Amino acid sequence: MIDSEKELVIRSAWYYYVQKKTQKEIAEKLNISRMRVLRLLEKAEQEGVIQIKIKSQYNDRVQVEQDLIQTYNLKDAFVIPNDNDTDSTKLTDALAHAGALYLDEYFSDNPLINVGYGNTTCQVMNYFSKISEKKPTYVSLTGGASIYLLNTQIPINNSNMYLIPAPLKASTKEMVEAIKSEAAVIEISQMHKNATCSIIGVGGMDEGATVIKSSIIPKTDFDFLKIRGAVGDVLAQFFDKDGKPITTSAEEHLITYSLEDLKQLQNVIAIAGGETKYQAIKAAIKAKYLSILITDEATATWLLHNSK
Repeated sequence: MIDSEKELVIRSAWYYYVQKKTQKEIAEKLNISRMRVLRLLEKAEQEGVIQIKIKSQYNDRVQVEQDLIQTYNLKDAFVIPNDNDTDSTKLTDALAHAGALYLDEYFSDNPLINVGYGNTTCQVMNYFSKISEKKPTYVSLTGGASIYLLNTQIPINNSNMYLIPAPLKASTKEMVEAIKSEAAVIEISQMHKNATCSIIGVGGMDEGATVIKSSIIPKTDFDFLKIRGAVGDVLAQFFDKDGKPITTSAEEHLITYSLEDLKQLQNVIAIAGGETKYQAIKAAIKAKYLSILITDEATATWLLHNSK
């Protein structure tokens, strides 16, 4: 394997711009991750190894990442470029792909990863199984095994998955407490504390929110939460513009990792973007529900222009 960082920058640029190889082909040829190839190509532009018309755009995006980290006191940030297509499904897919690349680049060969519910986090697991040779262990942060199993296609021999053996939503508060007292659930809760990282989504308050589409929260409660000032949710728990939790009776029936405990975990990675989630992402950052943000350039720019 090539050790010189400068040599890697030059070779990556040569293979990509001259020989027209894909990032995946370059990663395999140089025995490095695709995430690192992406970083090397950006570095090639920064250092003038390669000069193309969109060079300033790459530099701007790298600067946006650093500005986000400093402005919001984040541990790290990864910002993907926006294209002309504003389709939210395509943005979610792109962010999930970026999340998988980030996991592959920065965490150990056998990472223990806490996973929140939602389409984005499930897609991250799917992409990670395709691009990485690492063997992760996933631990669910909420009940609702079907939410995780129906949306993931990860090979059984490539990972382990520990799911809370309970529904996301119980019929009574007493049942929630009883489930949390079960030995199997307590064992999984201990695993949460030892995780290498945690990946979560951030929900907005639009009609396409996962909590509505999945019938996790009744529409009447959802509307009431908006009236009370809710701007979004993390793990089906809602909060206002400052990140302060807003509860309803429905939330007392949920089996989910608490927001207060979430703040105590290391390397909590929020993967979210899009105009409908601007306020929610900002509030989640302010409340320190995350330490690492993976988002798109438009969202990052809005966050920087509205940091006060």
